[in-house]
Amino acid sequence: MNNILKHDFSLFQNEESLRCAIELVCAKYAKGKVKSLRIFPASRDPRAGGRQCLCLLQLDPPKAQAVLRLQLKVSIDASDLAFLADVDEKWSGPRMKTPNSS
Repeated sequence: MNNILKHDFSLFQNEESLRCAIELVCAKYAKGKVKSLRIFPASRDPRAGGRQCLCLLQLDPPKAQAVLRLQLKVSIDASDLAFLADVDEKWSGPRMKTPNSS
């Protein structure tokens, strides 16, 4: 999923732009609608390529979720599809965690 987001969109500076891109990708590849999307700032580790957000996603209908999982190699965590998305260094969402922060 992150590869498609990086290829088709510029780095995201806020949650709204990331959410919109995810909705477009889901409609295009899985023919589904976003039922639930939670976005959490995950890292600011230069070794991981900069800032990332953890995205937990559910689609409607459930068949669309299975299609997206297979086509874009998205992992599943409980009932959510889980993936990391690269975001811009200027991310304006909640504070990013650094490797040494608590």
